[in-house]
Amino acid sequence: MNAHALAVLELPAVLELVASRASSTLGAERVRALAPVNDRNWLRDEHARVEAARALAFGESGWRPEPVPDISSPLARLRLAGSAWTGPQLLDGALLLRSSRVTRQLLEREAEVESPTRLLRPYAERLVVARDAETAMERAIDHDGSVRDEASPALRRLRRELRGAEGDLVRLLERLMARLEP
Repeated sequence: MNAHALAVLELPAVLELVASRASSTLGAERVRALAPVNDRNWLRDEHARVEAARALAFGESGWRPEPVPDISSPLARLRLAGSAWTGPQLLDGALLLRSSRVTRQLLEREAEVESPTRLLRPYAERLVVARDAETAMERAIDHDGSVRDEASPALRRLRRELRGAEGDLVRLLERLMARLEP
């Protein structure tokens, strides 16, 4: 179809409406990038996947999409030697790992029973489960993105020493100030 025909059919407005209901910015971007397809097999398969997702969402499991933070830029930056993520980026990474794990577990459970959701099994196999990395990031980074003392024994020791030295410095300054008062 040409651009004029798509505009007459208000495809951009329809895609924007659907994108506004996406559960993530990445999903919304993918919806906005959609174009008409005339491959009947692809359309049949896509309708079946949509029906499977609807069955999952409105079935007994009460499934709702897990949050999917956009970490494409931080991931790309990690390809550079010596680069590192910030605390908030680590939290997003942990959230994405958690979402992947939870969704995979649900899809694997659903695939065990005879239902339309079995069609989603191949997607479950592509989801990453890295529980150790997920737990390590959640344990090391606080909800505000700062590194917790518990991130490592060395950090805990250094911060304790720093707090002690800070307290010693304050006490010393207080004694000096007391001497200066007439």
